[in-house]
Amino acid sequence: MKTLFIFLLMFVANIAVSQVVSDTLVKNLGKVNSDFVYDEDNLVLIPNTNIKMQAPEYFLISENIPGLVHPGSSATVQVQEITGTSYIMISQAMTDKHFESQGVRLISTNEVTMQDGKGGILYLVEFEASGIIYERLMLFAGDYNNTIWINANYPKSAKKLLQDILTQSLLTAQYTKQ
Repeated sequence: MKTLFIFLLMFVANIAVSQVVSDTLVKNLGKVNSDFVYDEDNLVLIPNTNIKMQAPEYFLISENIPGLVHPGSSATVQVQEITGTSYIMISQAMTDKHFESQGVRLISTNEVTMQDGKGGILYLVEFEASGIIYERLMLFAGDYNNTIWINANYPKSAKKLLQDILTQSLLTAQYTKQ
C-alpha cells in the first residue's frame, strides 16, 4: 500500500511538472512571435560555418547541426555555405520538377534583399514526415562566388507563429569578414 501511494504521488508530481514544462514551452512558442528588430550586435556565428545571423528569440544554437533549434516547436534552422557558386546559378536548377524529385512541393518563390544589401531567393516548400506536415523556408543568398543556404523547417500547424519571424531571421544571414 505504501509503495502504491509513493508511486501515485510520483505519478501526480510528474504530471504536474510535465504540465509546467509544457506550459513554459507553449508560452515561449508564443513569444517567438514577438517583434523582431534587427540588431547587428545580436548576430551570432553559426558553428562550423563562416556565416553569422540573428537568431529569433528563444532559438538556441544547435549542438547537432550547424544552425538553430527551438525545442518548444520542433523548428530547426540549418545553415550551410557553398563556395565557388553563385546563388543565381543554384536558383536556375530549382524547378518544380527538382522539388518534386526531392519529395517536397513548391509553394512560392520570392526574390529578397538581405540586411547587408545582398540579393537572395526565398523558397517556401511543403513536405510530410512521420505523418506531420512541415513547411521549409529555403534561402539562397550571397554574391557571385559564395552562397549562403539556409533551411528553416517548422510544423505547418505553427506557421502563424513562426514563418514571419524565421523569414526575418534568415534575412540577417551574412558572411563573416575574413
